[in-house]
Amino acid sequence: MTQLAGLGEASHGVWTRQQARAVTTRGRIDALVQCGQWQAPWPGVYADGGIELDLEQRGFAAVLASGGGEPPTTRSDGSTLLPAVAAGRTAARLHGFPLVDDDDPATGRREHLLDDVAVTWQGMPLTCTLPDGQVRVLTRHLRRYQRGDVVRRTSGLYVTSPARTLVDLAQLLRPDALVCVLDHVLHSRLLSALQFLDLVQRRGWLPGVVALRTAVRLADGRAESPHETLTRLVLLPHLPGLVPQRRLRDVDGRILARFDLGDPLLRLAVEADGKAGHAGQQMAAKDQRRDRVSDRRGWRTERCTWFEVRCQQQAVVRRMLEAAGEQAERHGLA
Repeated sequence: MTQLAGLGEASHGVWTRQQARAVTTRGRIDALVQCGQWQAPWPGVYADGGIELDLEQRGFAAVLASGGGEPPTTRSDGSTLLPAVAAGRTAARLHGFPLVDDDDPATGRREHLLDDVAVTWQGMPLTCTLPDGQVRVLTRHLRRYQRGDVVRRTSGLYVTSPARTLVDLAQLLRPDALVCVLDHVLHSRLLSALQFLDLVQRRGWLPGVVALRTAVRLADGRAESPHETLTRLVLLPHLPGLVPQRRLRDVDGRILARFDLGDPLLRLAVEADGKAGHAGQQMAAKDQRRDRVSDRRGWRTERCTWFEVRCQQQAVVRRMLEAAGEQAERHGLA
């Protein structure tokens, strides 16, 4: 049992069947899985049973299931050679990037079931059926990385760098989901706008760079949440005067209100309520106070929910255009 307890010490509590076979029998392994003491997130990879793997463990599981876990070697041309590296969506989660399609109650997209790993050989996807019947999929992408494309986390897990992860995501995510990630990276100052441009220029030969170049043009680091990003992407083609994080000030320069999106000419504000909306009496009262203050200064505030932005985009656009028309008449701009 002492030898079993040492499994996974170097890989954040995840280990392979080969590692287990070095300290116990095949029958004992199968018995531990059957009784629930061990779980198998992927074929031939194990972790303690009865727990939900954290992001680090998921990364290790994906890498170990694809023959990884060894230190990298550097080729003479400067490229890095690793059997497997956490990449794509798996790397994005480890870097803290928001993936709006991971679990979307509006669209029903559940990409949290998808993991990605980069390998140096052509590998078939792996699948694993969860107890509730959902199927997880691990996709192995054939990749060759340059110096700096792979970083080592404090846990020892090798993962694609934030910059390289963005390039890879351009091939995996929907366009609006990709812009949400770029907005987050800009807002968090993980990369600057100039670094984005340099990233696109230096990676012009890679698949997905066209999608990335388009997303970079649409990105705006002022957005403070994916919902603000998605709302901007829906409305900006129709209401180009909307500015992210527009501030309303009094004559002394004090901030009276800050809008997710605001058109200073029409004095139209758009607030993107979260997935659960602005629930609660305290939050509702705060919104009402702000709306009264801004209304006295000629501003009109419209709100849109996550569901509307994701599933009722045409209706949202119509409503906002009607509000814009009424504001134009109100201020003599029609």
